[in-house]
Parts: sequence; C-alpha cells; structure tokens
Amino acid sequence: MQEQNTYQEFITRAAEVVPQQRIITDYLRTLAYGTDASFYRLQPKVIIQIANEDEVIHLMALASELNLPITFRASGTSLSGQAITDSILLSLTPDWKEYDILEEGKKIRMQCGVLGGDANRYLAPLQRQLAPMPASIDAATIGGIAINNAAGMNSLDTYGVMASARFIFLDGTVLDTGCEKSRSAFRKSHSIMIAEVENLAKHLRSNEVLSKRILRKYEVKNTTGYGLRSLLEWNDPIDMIARLMIGSEGTLGFISEVTHNTIRKYPLKASAFLVFPDIRTASIAVTRFKLHKAPVSAAEMIDYFALIAVQHMDGVPDFIAKIPEGATAILVQTEADEKPILERNISTILSEVDDLEVVVPASFTESPSEYQAYWNIRKGIFPAVGATRSKGTTALIEDVAFPIETLADALVDLQHLMQKHGYDDGVIYGHALDGNLHFIFSQGFGSKEEIERYERFIDEVCDVVVDKYDGSLKAEHGTGRNMAPFVEKEWGAEAYSIMLEIKRIFDPQGILNPDVMITRNPKLHISNLKPMQTVSDIVDQCIECGFCERMCPSRNLTLSPRKRIIGKREQALLKGEHQQCFADEYDYMAIDTCAGCGLCSTVCPVGINTGDLVRQLRHDRNFKHEGTSQWIATHFGMVTSAVKTAFGVMNTSHALIGSKAMGAVTAAARKVSANKIGYWNPEMPTPAPKLIASDRRLININNRTNRPQVVYLPSCTSRTMGPARGAEEQTALIDKTEALLHKAGFDVIYPQHIKELCCGMPFKSKGMFNQADAKAAESVQMLLEASNNGEIPVYCDTSPCTMHLKEYLDSRIKLFEPVDFIHTFMMDKLDFEQVDEQVALHITCSARRMGLEQKIVDVMQLCSTNVVIPDQITCCGFAGDKGFTTPELNKSALSTLAHQVGGCSGGYSTSRTCEIGLSHHSGVDYQSIIYLVDRRFSRQMSPLVHFLRCFLTLMVRVIRV
Repeated sequence: MQEQNTYQEFITRAAEVVPQQRIITDYLRTLAYGTDASFYRLQPKVIIQIANEDEVIHLMALASELNLPITFRASGTSLSGQAITDSILLSLTPDWKEYDILEEGKKIRMQCGVLGGDANRYLAPLQRQLAPMPASIDAATIGGIAINNAAGMNSLDTYGVMASARFIFLDGTVLDTGCEKSRSAFRKSHSIMIAEVENLAKHLRSNEVLSKRILRKYEVKNTTGYGLRSLLEWNDPIDMIARLMIGSEGTLGFISEVTHNTIRKYPLKASAFLVFPDIRTASIAVTRFKLHKAPVSAAEMIDYFALIAVQHMDGVPDFIAKIPEGATAILVQTEADEKPILERNISTILSEVDDLEVVVPASFTESPSEYQAYWNIRKGIFPAVGATRSKGTTALIEDVAFPIETLADALVDLQHLMQKHGYDDGVIYGHALDGNLHFIFSQGFGSKEEIERYERFIDEVCDVVVDKYDGSLKAEHGTGRNMAPFVEKEWGAEAYSIMLEIKRIFDPQGILNPDVMITRNPKLHISNLKPMQTVSDIVDQCIECGFCERMCPSRNLTLSPRKRIIGKREQALLKGEHQQCFADEYDYMAIDTCAGCGLCSTVCPVGINTGDLVRQLRHDRNFKHEGTSQWIATHFGMVTSAVKTAFGVMNTSHALIGSKAMGAVTAAARKVSANKIGYWNPEMPTPAPKLIASDRRLININNRTNRPQVVYLPSCTSRTMGPARGAEEQTALIDKTEALLHKAGFDVIYPQHIKELCCGMPFKSKGMFNQADAKAAESVQMLLEASNNGEIPVYCDTSPCTMHLKEYLDSRIKLFEPVDFIHTFMMDKLDFEQVDEQVALHITCSARRMGLEQKIVDVMQLCSTNVVIPDQITCCGFAGDKGFTTPELNKSALSTLAHQVGGCSGGYSTSRTCEIGLSHHSGVDYQSIIYLVDRRFSRQMSPLVHFLRCFLTLMVRVIRV
C-alpha cells in the first residue's frame, strides 16, 4: 500500500509539469507502450511521455526524491530487455527531432529522437553517412544507438565517432561536453564525482595486467558491462564520464543530444558472394582479410542454413540453390573513389583466397542493382528464418564475438552447441570481419522444459565464448537483462568491482534502470519471459521488433502495428470481465484508429500487414451489417448519387453561412449525435459534375483511329467529389484528366455501367469481404471488355483504388495509376515546362506500396525545381473516410505538416480523400498531381520548333552575359 501511495504521489506531482494526456496508467497502453523487441516483459506502473530536457530533469529529480526506479525508452528496438520496467518508464515523444549538419557534413548534431535512417537521408546529398550501421538503423534513434553503443557491419560505434554529447544526470545536472563553459561548470559542481572517476582510472592503470586485458578485449567488439576502456583511453575525467555513458543502457543517466563525426560514402562499390565448402574455410578467409588488412569494407558470413532460407529471394545467384550441405558464404564489399583503385582492391581480395577451396568461382559485381540485391539478401536472413518458426515461439538472436584468430574453431564449436541442444533450425551469420556473429534459433517459453533447455544452452555458450576463447558475450546488442548475470563471468571479479563502483558514483540510489547491466539475480535472463500467444495466422510471426512503428499514422495517437499485436495477444490471455474491459479499450485504440494503409508491411522483417488483422477484426465486429453492405453494393450508383447530393447541400450551406458558422453548426451536430455525423472542414469537396453529359464521351473501341487509346476508370471519389470550394482550380478531376489525355494524343474510353463500378476498397476496409470481392470482380469484368481483353491500357485516377484493384486483376489487363501512366506512355509525347515554384508533394501509402516513389518524384521535378517532400509524413491518416469519422487520426498523422509546407504555392497527391485532410491541416491547397502536370505540359514540339526555341534561349543568355 505504501508503494502504491508513493507511485500515486509521483503521478500527481508529475502532472504539475507534464500534461495529463502524456501520463499513461491504463492497462492496455502501459502494456503495449512498455514492451520492447526483446523476449522479456515487464509492465510499467506509469509511462510518462517526455518532450524536452526540463521535463527529464524534473522527473529524474522527483524519482530520486521518492526513490522510485526509472527507465528511459526511445524506439524500443532493444533486443536484450534494456528498455522495459515494472516501475516508471520515461518515453520520448516525437519532439526530439532537431538536427544540424556541421562542417559540410563532416559532423552532424542530433537530438536523441532522430532516427538513424533519417540522419543518413539528411547527410546523403553531401556524400556522408553515420558510422554506426545497426540493422535497426531505420527504426532506432540516435539516443538508443548511443546508449547501447550499437555498431553494425563495420566496427565503428558511437564511442569511437562521438564528437560531443549532452547528458542529464540523476541530480538534474546537464553536461554538454562540446561546450567549454559547461565542462568548467561541471568540474566545479561535481568535484567529488570527478575525483572519484579520476581515482578509479588511477587504480585501474596501476594494475598493468588488468589494463592490458581490458584493452585487448576491446580489440574485439564488446558491449558487455560498462566501457572500462574509457578509464584507460582518455585523460580528462569529463571525457571518461562521457565515454562511460556510451553503452551504459540508461543505467547512468540520459543522453539528450549527440554530435557525430560522419564518414564518407564512396561512389564506387563492388561485392561478391564467396562460397566455401564449410564454415571453417570461410572463417579462414575472413581471418586473412582482417590480419592482412585487405581492402574489405564489409565481410558478412552466411552459413548453409541461412543460405537455404534465403534462396527464394530476388537477386540470389542461381548457384546458391545447388550448393552442397555445409557450404558457407562470405558476402564481401570493397569501396573506392576511382575505378583503377576499385579493380586493384578486387584483385587483392581475390588473391587472399586463391589457394582456398571454393564451391563456385569467385567473382565480383560492380553493378549497383546486383550488389544491392546481395545486401538485401543479407538483410533478409532474419525475416526468412523468423517466418518459418513454429507458432508460439520467438526468433531469438544471440550476439557474440571472438578474437579473429580463433574464429574458425569458435564457429565450429558454436555449430556443435546448437545441434547438441536441438536447435536444428538455427543459423549463423553476421559481421565476420570483426569476429562478431549472430545466431538465430526458434525458442518457446511455454513450458518448464523449454526454459531449462534455453538455460542450459546459454550456460554452455557462455562457457565456450568466455572460458575457451575469451570473447564477448555481447558484441553490439547490449548487455540488458539477457547477459547481466554473466558480466562478472566475462570480466572477472576485479573488473566487475570497478563496474559496481561506476554504478555507485553515477547512481548511488540504484534507481536508474535497475537489473540492467548490473544484477544480483543469477536467473534474471530466464525471468519475466514474454508470452507469445497465437491469435491469427496474419500476425503470429510477429517478433515485436518495432520496425513498423515509424511508418504508422496512428503511432502518436493510439497504437502502432506492434502495439496492436501486443494488445491482441494479451487479450487472448485474459478471461471474463478483465477481457471485456480490455476489449472495450482495444476497440478504439486498435481497430477504430487504424488507417489500414499497410505501410507497416513495407518495413516489417516478416512482411506482416497489421491492417489485414484489423480488417479481420472489423469483419468479426460488423458481420451483423452484412445485409446493409450488400444493399449498398447492389445500389452503388444510387448511393454515390446520394453522397454527391450531400456534398451539394454542405456546399450550399457553407456558401450561405460561411466557414466559421458552418464549423460551429456541424461540430455541435457531431457532438449531439455521439460522433455519428461526420466531421466537416472548409476543405470539404463540392459535388462532382455529372460524369456522362452525352454519348460523345463514350468512344467505341471498334471506331479505331490512328490515335492511341486508353480506358479511363474514374474512381468513385472522383465521380462524387469535386474541388474544394476555395480551390483556385475548379475544373473537376475527371475533366482535367480527360483533357490531359487528349493533349497527349489519346482517345479516351469509359467502361460501361461506370456509375456502379467500385474497386471494392470501401467495403474491404470495413471488413465486408464478400462485397469487396464482388465489386472488384465486377470492375475487372467491365475493364476487360472496355480494354478489348487487355489490348488497351487502363488508367485509374486514384492510387489507392489502383493498388486494391490490382489484387483482383485479370493478368491480361494493364492497369496504371496516374504517375505510372505518365511515366510509361506520356513522357515522350509532351514537353514539360519546369518552373522555380515551391510545391509540396504527398506520396500516398498506396503509391509507396506499389514502389512508385521515385517515379512520382521524377514527374514532380520535371514540373518544378523546388519540390518539398515533408519529413516524417508517411500515410496521411485520412484513410478513405477516417478523416470524416475519426478526424483525430488525420490530425495526428499530419501534425508536423503545416510548418514544412508553409511556403508552397500548392500541394499535390494522387488521392482525392487524402487531399482533403492535407489541405485542411497544412493551409495549402492540395489537388491531384494531374493539375500540375497539365499546367506544365504542352504538346511535343516538332524538331525544328524545338531547335529554334533552344537557339533563342541560348542567344538571350549570350546577350545577358
């Protein structure tokens, strides 16, 4: 009871500085928000979403006063359990995204919430990149990468490339190591801490044997325990403190900002699959690369079982399917500035292995598409293995490193251990050049026997890694809870006592992420294991890694895809009243606010589309409305006419009473109706004009001309929604599209019964699968007839409809969305007039899923030299009708849009409903990209006219000079 009162006091006092909506105590969200990518689970008593340094300082001081443990959380991609707690979780809001590129890209200053992948995007135009390359870089934050000292394919980590950082300590003090004034102030205010760290360094340096062992162990990647090398490699105690913070996993303080020294991106690369008969020979090859300092930038080992798992992937060389059992590949990359240097590098690498037996002749590729495919294969190992595991198990990834000269023997021993303990599906792969290997295996924790098997296996792994080879139990995934019981085993009692002293100096109360790194519980690694309840074939392969979260439009409103799956698994474990209460919360958080956009599947390691789960849940919930759904499908033309009438009534009302009064009236009506009346905003569409004014718009496919033909399928949104009342361009999209197609020289054909046609997406999004299938099939049949059995290409003016219809398409039909059609058929027919006009581009989720991002950017850049693609905007969250029924989803998804596009003259997209929300939340008029293309296109000029135009332009420039 006393403990409960203390937590309640913390929550009450926290609310004095943090808004109540960022203080989370409900069951569903503390569970879902408090789970990370590891196979451990603890549920926080409270989660507070922190937005700035002042809040961190206040809450750390409050926790210290009340002696309550706190843990910090960013993306939650940690694999060793270092981002979970059963106490207080301080979780980053999206506010920590500021960055500055310094010294022409040689350095970059980043707040802790910047994603590693985003930082690399910012640096790419300068041919620079971050040095650390963890596999989770697109999803992991800079703060998380630093606090875990994550690395990747190379041996470069934050410890080695950090220029400076800002830290917050338990007493609320901020230290900016890049500011001399801050360093000086810290020396004065923390003289005792400074003296204690200096004394530790002196004590360690006086022990020559231990000092040498520590430095030798760090010749191999190592993230086990605190970075004792800091006390040996730095002389200024401030620098020692800064480096001790790196890799400390939130047990010593908080990192709010890091400045990295970046590395170059070389323009030329070459890669090769070197396939050896066994893992020992492959290890010998890597050892030579390392010891002889061959010009190898990366050497990734892929064992036989991993090769078999990925042999189906695109880009895998044909010979992989025929390799003998036991064969092991090394994926090698070399880089250079100039072609002669690259060729010399390749020759040097091949000479290192020319006396070793290879399964296939060794050869390099310099083709970007080929070597990128090779590296996609390397990235695909984990999902390929994880997707085949048994239900109810998780795919565990262990992470060890060996001195390079022992690699061959060590990996043979590791293979034997996996076989001995029955992990027959286990694979070995990883950063062999650094002696750093990962091994993946399926593990269930549903029975005592399974837990004991895992315990025996880990004990023997520790014996082999530490006792036999003096390697690292954790090379880059962090100590966490997973290896905390074995830190003393790896380092020895004397070194471990120094780590205990470090913990005491920084955290005398022991409240910063307790049990992580340092623990008294020898069974911690098999405690608080995460249940992996089976709930649906759609999501049972989810490993809760969190890679999906950055893509989800509801991630800052309610739940992300990972959190939806966590919640669904928990719901399946609950009984009776508890399950019902949980389900009531889950309905809104997980089902109602899911856009169903599917962007999660584009980055999910095992390809899960959580939107499919949500649609199934909607199906289960909405089955009683099947009759209504069928009536709407059968009378679709009547329904769309009624919708147009409703838009007309709203438009007339808007004109009569104005935006302010209209907003007040509709908001009141929505409130009275318990949100059953849709949300209105001033950017609502006017009714679209009547589609077919006369038979002149229906061209018979038998009336052939010399002009090319195209079947035009206007979406139901284009047939019902006209431009917004205040839009500068008032021509309806259908009319604008037809005019553009004519301008490009096409005759336009409309399918028969067009008023009744629908791609089926409105039905599918509600879980009405029967009606979705029927409407899609009806549309496909009409398109087949209109296109003369696929002879004529089909153009659809809306990306989401195009993508959905492609799921049902007859293979003879060639269906294109706007940009894809322009790229394929119109680029050689019309000339673009590029202008220096700032315009905004929103790439719809469906266009992204169809792989059209670059084509859309290309077309936009032909029209304008200044195209703005807002950062951190993925799906807009309007999701067909969610902008009307659940407007908070659209608002949250576009919360950062307005300040990014404020200077744009217009915005463009390929979905009419998306454009409603984009216009409303940006203050910029968004319309179809067709409007911009039509403005910037003219009929292609004859060669003579084109020559004269270019000549005149050149003469004008000469005269100006």
